[in-house]
Amino acid sequence: MDTIDAATVPEESLRAIIWTCFSTAFVLVALRTAVRARTSSPTVDDYCIFVALTCLLSLCVLETIQLPSLYYIAGVLAGTAPIVGIIEETERYLLFQFPIVILFWSTLWSVKAAFLALYWKIFRDLPVYRRVWYFLALFCLLAYGGCLVTLTVSCGGDVKNFFGFATCAKPEHVWASNFSVWFSTAVDVFTDLCIMAMPLRLIYNVKVTLRQKVGLVAVFGLGFVMIAFAIIRAKQVLVEKMFVNLTLLMIWSTLAASISVIVGTLPALKVLITVHSRNSANRSNQHSAGGSKLTGKQSISKSVRMGSISKEKKSMQGSMDAMESQEEILVQHDVTVSYSEPGIAIPYPAHPRDLSDRGQHYV
Repeated sequence: MDTIDAATVPEESLRAIIWTCFSTAFVLVALRTAVRARTSSPTVDDYCIFVALTCLLSLCVLETIQLPSLYYIAGVLAGTAPIVGIIEETERYLLFQFPIVILFWSTLWSVKAAFLALYWKIFRDLPVYRRVWYFLALFCLLAYGGCLVTLTVSCGGDVKNFFGFATCAKPEHVWASNFSVWFSTAVDVFTDLCIMAMPLRLIYNVKVTLRQKVGLVAVFGLGFVMIAFAIIRAKQVLVEKMFVNLTLLMIWSTLAASISVIVGTLPALKVLITVHSRNSANRSNQHSAGGSKLTGKQSISKSVRMGSISKEKKSMQGSMDAMESQEEILVQHDVTVSYSEPGIAIPYPAHPRDLSDRGQHYV
């Protein structure tokens, strides 16, 4: 589209979309917290999800404050609003856009940290996987820092350039802003793929039914949803010779951040489905056996066992530690593992993409 239709999504509708996304994420995080509270105290992955939800809340608040300026700029570019006040409204828009982008990436990376914290519980006594975990955790940390650095330098050395009218429109700024978008999206997608790939070998070797394997793959493959939204959002920014629809950019940014938090809650919520299925099976077995009841050990034996029992003899203390660790993972995540190591800123008329996340252009 060559121009922006400010009425494509009415302001009230966009506000409703923003807070519906947050409310959905909030409900699932609350449900996840309730499930965990029944079995154990909060762990590191829970705190990471709390940080992600806090960043998402801050993001939605700033977007709501930013909405009037966004629709005024869209109206001016569409010819439906007077040009008087364009400088003030543009600078007001940019004042919030910079922290919005930082909160967006912080939300996504907090969810990645939650997955890594969950993996640490599973892989902490597997030396090979543990080394891979250290490497991936360090890479994710550096990638997050790279996103912030490329954003910060995309408008030159003076941070004030981010917030001024027509102060981030030079060719070198445009190039740096485009690079920031490409870099941030690339490392986001790559880290999601790495996080999804980590448990695949264990899932492949686990001795369970095909249905259970499909369920495990689905849980750990939820990152594809985040990848899809990240790519769509980047496409809204990297538009050549066309105007960026600022409204759609905000929608996709909000959806991408919210979906990320939602995906981060689902592995822990899987226990609800499993417990329900197990209870149904227990009732069926009790009925067929004349009302006999399954013992706790029998119930635990039906859980998914990832990996095999260690081939080497361990000391009694080591065996007890492994059993305690397995019990913790079983209770919290319904997954039992063994711990043996397997072998705008240009003068009007302006391009609204310069008001997006490409520098003034922001990622």
